Amino acid sequence: TFAKGIEFLRTNAGHDNWFLQIENFDPHEPYFVPDRFLELYEKIDGPLFDWPPYTSVTQAPEQVRHIRIRNAALVSMCDEYLGQVLDVMDEQNLWSDTMLIVNTDHGFLLGEHDCWAKCWCPWYEENAHTPLFVWDPRSGVAGRRRQSLVQTIDLAPTILDFFGIAPTADMQGRPLARTVLDDTPVREAGL
Repeated sequence: TFAKGIEFLRTNAGHDNWFLQIENFDPHEPYFVPDRFLELYEKIDGPLFDWPPYTSVTQAPEQVRHIRIRNAALVSMCDEYLGQVLDVMDEQNLWSDTMLIVNTDHGFLLGEHDCWAKCWCPWYEENAHTPLFVWDPRSGVAGRRRQSLVQTIDLAPTILDFFGIAPTADMQGRPLARTVLDDTPVREAGL
């Protein structure tokens, strides 16, 4: 997926009005990960444990450690591949006119709160407070954190706004250009 995305970036860098979405399923169970990323972490002993049940934790501490290491290795793999995309953004000088959004759909409990996975009520911070990085070349704001509450439903209106297209009437999300620029809130609460 990343190789094709990088090829697309290089091919289209000189063109206007294109859109690329790189969908990466990892880190996700089952925790299949190349050995070179596992080697970054302490050695895992014991039987393979790569898919926790969506229940309370009943496994031994070694199994919890095992899956946390496999998850960390997958995060390292994803970091490397994202780094390759960022390198192409540098190489092709895309930062001046290309929006970049990096986000995830939900977190995943790896034994925190004595729970596995994502299906818990109430939702814990580890599940609900997800990474979101937005580079909007119109503002040029980099390296700043924002406190405003946003949701993934805001991403489509943000992308449409970037291309000068109004959101459809049924969209509940809000464009985030001002939030990126100066932390202007787009909502007081969210579900």
